[in-house]
Amino acid sequence: MKSAILFVGLLMSAGACKKSGGGGGGGGSSWVVGAHGLMVNLQTSGTTSRYSLSSTEDLNGIACRYSGEAWVVGNHGTLLYTNDAGASWREQAVPTTEDLRALATQDWGPVFVAGNGVFLASTDTGAHWASLGDGTTRFRSLAAAQDADVVLAISDDGALWSYENNALVKRGSFPGARAVAVSPDGQTAVLAGDNLLARSSDAGRTWAQLSGSETARYDAVRVDAAGQAVAVGTGGAIAHVSADGSVLMQHVGSADLYAIHLAPAGDEYEDTGLAAGAGGQTWLTRDGGWTWTAAANVGDAVLGVDQIGDGHN
Repeated sequence: MKSAILFVGLLMSAGACKKSGGGGGGGGSSWVVGAHGLMVNLQTSGTTSRYSLSSTEDLNGIACRYSGEAWVVGNHGTLLYTNDAGASWREQAVPTTEDLRALATQDWGPVFVAGNGVFLASTDTGAHWASLGDGTTRFRSLAAAQDADVVLAISDDGALWSYENNALVKRGSFPGARAVAVSPDGQTAVLAGDNLLARSSDAGRTWAQLSGSETARYDAVRVDAAGQAVAVGTGGAIAHVSADGSVLMQHVGSADLYAIHLAPAGDEYEDTGLAAGAGGQTWLTRDGGWTWTAAANVGDAVLGVDQIGDGHN
């Protein structure tokens, strides 16, 4: 079934991963992770293959880079890594047993993971981790620019943090903020949360709240190279933010959406994307977001989605 369309125009996606060959995912497919150790490779054809893990910890997010690398974060210090495009996954050691809830990668830069009282950075593919957290601040969202050094994070209290000179700097407070995203060049950033959409055009230094969206709690957001954004949230809400700041809405299904992936412009699969959340229902677009079709139900809540390959989430 397809969703009712309440918007005009085609939104291209944020800088996210694509598949460049080989391995267990990509090439027009997505990896979804979620509750109770959920890890599934979902092909655009509708075929699914579940990767069996020895743990049933909730997996809260996935981010990737290059042609075969990806990391997955989860509860109780769970950090999984693949360098063969998902054909196999192994645990990486981190200096914490706290819940890890967010992550981001940078091309030619660090990998970041964060969670309850924890903010870690690695410049050697996870062999060593520098700890920047204060043991108290609970981070829920992370975003890193693909082609710049901009790294932003959101904590549970709505504070916005910036990673600068190997340290965390608090940049402001946005009550209700739940997710942050940045464009590949780092200049455009979008905050999303409880009845909140805000945008920055100066790498997160100053912000303007956007109007035109209906009441919703947004749990995930992406920004593309043109400064357009898409956020997903409660009741299947999808908010599209144009380059001029206008917001247009549509709905897919009625379940809350927690994660979204849209292939970047120029990618071989740039018209494809996936949104998912509560109940495990996934929604597929083949036309850049004009329409969404119900795809596989993976059986449990989806908390993160990405494609393994060049670029990053």
